[in-house]
Amino acid sequence: MLTSVAVLSDIHGVLPALDAVLAEPDVAGAERIVLTGDIAAGPQPVEVLDRLVGLGERVTWVRGNADRDLVSLARGGTTTIPDPIAPWAAGQLRDDQVELLSRLEHPVTLSVDGFGDVVF
Repeated sequence: MLTSVAVLSDIHGVLPALDAVLAEPDVAGAERIVLTGDIAAGPQPVEVLDRLVGLGERVTWVRGNADRDLVSLARGGTTTIPDPIAPWAAGQLRDDQVELLSRLEHPVTLSVDGFGDVVF
């Protein structure tokens, strides 16, 4: 059972903001970091994904609608969200990053001390 969890949401490919949040003591000291989707569709998708992958097993990834759409766009599909940056961001991703995003699950349940099973 996890004792400390930091939940990050809607990073949208903004590396400076992600780095600032990761440097916060409560996040830096958390046993688990849960990413609740919309991770990479933004100005620095490759760098954001590389930074988060570098955190290793400490991270739990949850798929968001923007993540689903990035995979679709990267594989030649379409999106229903009128986001002008998403097609560009999808084109920046490496194959391994598209594969990573394609494997994300939704929802994800974790056991957290004091809360029991928490659905993200």
